[in-house]
Amino acid sequence: MKTRRILFPLVMFLAIASCAPLNPKLNHYDYRQGYRFGNCATPGNSDDLFIVLTFSGGGTRAAAFSYGVLKTLNETNVVLDGARRKLIDEVDVISSISGGSFTAAYYGLFGQRLFADFETRFLKHNVQGDLIMRTLYPWNWFKLLSPYYSRIDIAAAYYDDRLFEKRTYNDLVRAGRRPFIMLNATDLSLGTRFEFSQGQFDLLQSDLGGVSIGRAVAASSAFPGLLTPVTLKNYPKTDFVEPQWVQTVIKNDLDNSPRRFKRASEVGAYFDTQREYIHLMDGGVADNIGLRGTLYGLMFPDELISGDLEFITDSREYNLIRMIANRKIRKLLIIVVDAKPGDNLSMDHSRKTPGLAKVVNSVASAPMANYSFETVQLLTDYMEQRYPDPEKLKTYVVHLRFDSIKDPVQRKRVKSYGTNFDLPPEAVDELITVGAMLLKQSEVFTDEFLKDLGTAQK
Repeated sequence: MKTRRILFPLVMFLAIASCAPLNPKLNHYDYRQGYRFGNCATPGNSDDLFIVLTFSGGGTRAAAFSYGVLKTLNETNVVLDGARRKLIDEVDVISSISGGSFTAAYYGLFGQRLFADFETRFLKHNVQGDLIMRTLYPWNWFKLLSPYYSRIDIAAAYYDDRLFEKRTYNDLVRAGRRPFIMLNATDLSLGTRFEFSQGQFDLLQSDLGGVSIGRAVAASSAFPGLLTPVTLKNYPKTDFVEPQWVQTVIKNDLDNSPRRFKRASEVGAYFDTQREYIHLMDGGVADNIGLRGTLYGLMFPDELISGDLEFITDSREYNLIRMIANRKIRKLLIIVVDAKPGDNLSMDHSRKTPGLAKVVNSVASAPMANYSFETVQLLTDYMEQRYPDPEKLKTYVVHLRFDSIKDPVQRKRVKSYGTNFDLPPEAVDELITVGAMLLKQSEVFTDEFLKDLGTAQK
């Protein structure tokens, strides 16, 4: 009885005291500081050529598929500005979702080390089993009793320990090199894309530098139902004020420019004093291939431009249309690595009503995949209409997807690989091989892009 009287208060204290780490406050806003595209550069990176990679969601399946593409780019040599370079060193931006964010973040942090140990540390490791075991640790039971600590916080801590060595965005700022890594999540309340960049965190009056990479990846991959959202603090604004155009647009532009109105509403929502916290979930809910940020940067300025749009005119923010207008880009290569699985028709084999798990998985994933196809097509059509003169800008859009696998047996097998973090080693090897194969077989990449460079060498 005496032991119970001692243990019960102790357990309750541990539960109450357990809080997930919050993003730090930004003491002073400075548009020149922090993890922004303009603060990332690589010596020798060609100004004329701009390369964007987007990695979709899909667990280890997506991580391995995107790894195979990076590995191929690392083995592809080109001659630019008279110097022989690996094509991977010309990559300027990687925008990623969920499973693809593991590969993107690891490469952003460790560079060439990706090709030395990423397979053993992540792709061929039973990450899913480790996460389950961590949930079963007795000390985590007490933490999970707290309303301020949940399964996603266990996952974030594990990613920091196992994969990212407790590195934070300050490490990326200090490295200051390209590619600029855009890890994407979804603002649960708004249903909109939320990127881990200082430009986004300025809206929270928060310093992204103190946020761990593992926590950002956890937010990007917090699949609905399986994991809980990541929570961020939305601090009261001090020296970062709401841009004047936001309220002007909200009052006047609903009918004249719906896109402009929507963007203003999204920005304005972070200045709502009642939104003290922002909850983030899997980026695939808003954009499962990580392409929307690039698409917005190409399309939105036409409808958003006004006298004081700092986020458009500031040269440190990632905005392609500004760089194209300044004639800094002559060739634009966008490679979309889309790990969409096959359609799951098994529930249609029975009259039995599908269970909750199947319904949640289908509702969360099927619309993502369909929306992704439309996004790529929208980008391709827009670029053809907007920039018809290849002498001014030549655009190459490469969409890598499992549907392009020629062998029907292999295609069916690869599309059947699950969206989890525990694939057999042989499945990982095949996905890596498929990533390389599809990129090399792409007519746009090989017959157009590499041919136009005139320096394709293996």
